[in-house]
Amino acid sequence: MLHNTFGLTMSGGGVRGIAYIGVFRACEERRISWGNMAGVSAGSLAIAVKAAGYNNVEMQNIMKSLDFKGIQLTDASRLPVVQDFLAFAGKRTNPGENTVIEFFNQPSKGTRINPPGSYRGNILNNIVTYCQEGALYDGDYLEEWLYDYLARKGIRTFADVRGGVCDKLNQRGYKIRMTGVDCNRAKTVVLPDGLEYYGIDPDKFEVAKAVRISTCVPFAFKPVVIKRNGVKHYLVDGGVFDTFPYWLVDNSEMPAVGFRLTGRKKFFSIDTPWNVIKSIIAALHDIGVPKQKESMVDFIQDIDTQDVSALDFNIGDEVKGFLVKSGYNSANDLFGKIKPYFPSDYAKNFLKKISG
Repeated sequence: MLHNTFGLTMSGGGVRGIAYIGVFRACEERRISWGNMAGVSAGSLAIAVKAAGYNNVEMQNIMKSLDFKGIQLTDASRLPVVQDFLAFAGKRTNPGENTVIEFFNQPSKGTRINPPGSYRGNILNNIVTYCQEGALYDGDYLEEWLYDYLARKGIRTFADVRGGVCDKLNQRGYKIRMTGVDCNRAKTVVLPDGLEYYGIDPDKFEVAKAVRISTCVPFAFKPVVIKRNGVKHYLVDGGVFDTFPYWLVDNSEMPAVGFRLTGRKKFFSIDTPWNVIKSIIAALHDIGVPKQKESMVDFIQDIDTQDVSALDFNIGDEVKGFLVKSGYNSANDLFGKIKPYFPSDYAKNFLKKISG
């Protein structure tokens, strides 16, 4: 394995994922190549475009072609989830992030795909119920937009992204994989491998559809429905349970790096309907199982996105430029600290690691 080849994991973060263009620019300048790549939400979109063979300049042009101004469907104030949450929060003295969890942990008024009191059951039931009643954007637009760009490079299904490193975590050898959450099962689903549960051949599943699932932020988009034995399963953004699925990259074959999108602090505000939605989404992300103390990723770098929100799709060129630069600088900082890993050196370190 060449010393400049790495496994890669990229976190979620909505529009802040623009920073990943800067990451890939820095890596192209350093002639970094990628083995297996994993991501969630914005990270899944980034690795899909990269796996198709687009460079950072082309990525910037692709970003400019995604016009969220033209697909916003609903005024946030009209969403039932905003109206009901404001009524609920108005009865609290000092509403905050925990108020969101309290609100969604109530018995569902509608969809009951999980029994009351089950593992995060009420929360997931209410997410599905309110998402069915209204979302901000049209998920079909995002999927069709991405499908077109991937198809231009000959990428349609996961059969087209075979050729990665086969290992114990990626036995089919997909170059890219991502995650979603099955609300019915309260379970993270690895895409495409986990599709076998639904009777779907992973090789035949469209990459753009998988990205849509992984980026299906509750209340920004409606859940993706997949049927199994006639039962509807509602799949949403994998970041609801885990915003950094580093465990998808097995570093037994090569060193692995990971990039996480971070801000100054978790957002909470209910002064406008738009801020209510942003607050709800922030509170309902990364609510999965406790993280392992040791990561399979050898090197992790945080990318500072300051006060940019995951849903700030209409940011201007100046903020986009800031995000790209932040990703670029962060990648250079990371690789500037990493000594080249030659096969013999890495093998010794890995054997030492697994032997305790």
